[in-house]
Amino acid sequence: MKKIWVIVIALALILSACSSKENTGNESSPNSEGKSTTENKNESGTKSSDSGNKSIEVLLSHAEAEYAKTVKADDPYIKELNKLSGYNLSFDFLGHSDYDQQLSLRFVSGDLADLVRTPSIDSTIHKDAVEQGIFKELGPLIDQYGPNLKKRIPETAWNSPRVQKDGKIYGIPVLVGTANDRIGFIRQDWLDKLSLKQPETIDEWLNYFEQVKVQDVNGNGDPNDEYGYTMFEGVGWSSMFFGSFGVDPGTWHMQDGKLIPDMISPKMKEAIAFYRMLYEKGYVNRDLFTKKEADFRADIYNGKSGSFAAAVYQYTPDFSATNAPKKFVNEPDKVKISMVAPPAGPRGERGLGAVSDGIYFVWVIPETVKNPEEIIKYLDWAWSAPEADKFFAYGIEGSNYTDEGGELKYDVSSSVNADKNAFQMFQLSINPREIGFNNDLVLKTLPESEKIIAGYKLSADIAMPHDSLYMPPLVTFQNNPEISTWGTMFVEMFSKIMTGDQPIDAFDKFAADWNKRGGDKAIEEATQWYNEFHK
Repeated sequence: MKKIWVIVIALALILSACSSKENTGNESSPNSEGKSTTENKNESGTKSSDSGNKSIEVLLSHAEAEYAKTVKADDPYIKELNKLSGYNLSFDFLGHSDYDQQLSLRFVSGDLADLVRTPSIDSTIHKDAVEQGIFKELGPLIDQYGPNLKKRIPETAWNSPRVQKDGKIYGIPVLVGTANDRIGFIRQDWLDKLSLKQPETIDEWLNYFEQVKVQDVNGNGDPNDEYGYTMFEGVGWSSMFFGSFGVDPGTWHMQDGKLIPDMISPKMKEAIAFYRMLYEKGYVNRDLFTKKEADFRADIYNGKSGSFAAAVYQYTPDFSATNAPKKFVNEPDKVKISMVAPPAGPRGERGLGAVSDGIYFVWVIPETVKNPEEIIKYLDWAWSAPEADKFFAYGIEGSNYTDEGGELKYDVSSSVNADKNAFQMFQLSINPREIGFNNDLVLKTLPESEKIIAGYKLSADIAMPHDSLYMPPLVTFQNNPEISTWGTMFVEMFSKIMTGDQPIDAFDKFAADWNKRGGDKAIEEATQWYNEFHK
């Protein structure tokens, strides 16, 4: 149970981070003084210290981390971080679900900190903050005091408009820790029972699906309750086969001088025809458009699913050799799950998940801060010092881990790490670099670490390139959300064609209607952004 608690909470944090929504209703800017003269307090009531140039106040979300929600005045992890770094750090943890609203109020009152977490430098939480000079330009400071930031943080993150504007850097990215985490999961024990190798081509996948359909591979005596691939409502997490046709419903590509969404591409019609065939042949669950995620998971554990798409980080709590026998019903001791790539399609294309900027959130420094160079020095230390690497992975030596003659011993399920999920404090909450759960130093301590690290490498390899990287939310989509990527118009069309309610050629009518209902304006807006961004 201890390991399950640990990783499941990690999953929840990552998902909530990736789906964080900005508050668009409270646009504001700080007062003329930029910062309140009142003393900041964290949720435990601890006053932030102000003891000179080496003091840094940090304003951020507790990200639903149990330990950070109840952090005490003399927290040992903050003390250890201060000792190792040589800085006097204090943390003001706000709520997570309402962080945008709380941060907006902080900007109104000017009650900010030296280092502030925000989704993006152009977030509506603090509209026009860059233009108003609220955020300090950081490029020259980074060049002088933070050389390791540029070395360790990928260029794809630095190039993001969440970090820079007009060629100037105003934010420092905090990384998700992986370029892509989408991956295919397959019942390796079923493949072994069927004497099949892991499928690579579409034909090999279809042969596997057919065998799953007709044979009692889950061993429960009923040959008719299994299907090859599992999907659930929303479809976004069930999109393993779109990439086999070179498309992803959420991305765009340049064609004949225009930025066109994949969801109206002729290749998308091919992909939908493939999904329709899966449905017709009974290779996929027929209730996919109404099935909730909890029921989707129940189908997997009940031995009904031969494959599905998920995230690499879900392997340890749900599908590992340690935890799968505790969750699966039929022949639980025989369950073996492998991580695989989607099949190569008719043109050799394959992919799952789009290339992203890899950013979790962004640090900004208000213009009124007196010691910005010290903040940059601290972040540079956090990204480069060996003692920082150890601390943000394993915590306090002698407490969270031991180093016996160079042999590190760290057990994520030990009480010191698992109680209140304390490991989150040093890997996530006060980690200024990244979501530490995905760090290689952390991953290599997990059971089946080599398999998990290989899964992340594979997920990075199959991340799909596209031309809409860094594209901001389109105004056209905000005014007409039904035509947005993965919007109701696309999902309804997809569901009707896949289930046979409409013919394949209904896709052509969808594409034409999409343009008439504002899609042409969306293409014009997206193309204008692309040309300006890439000039």
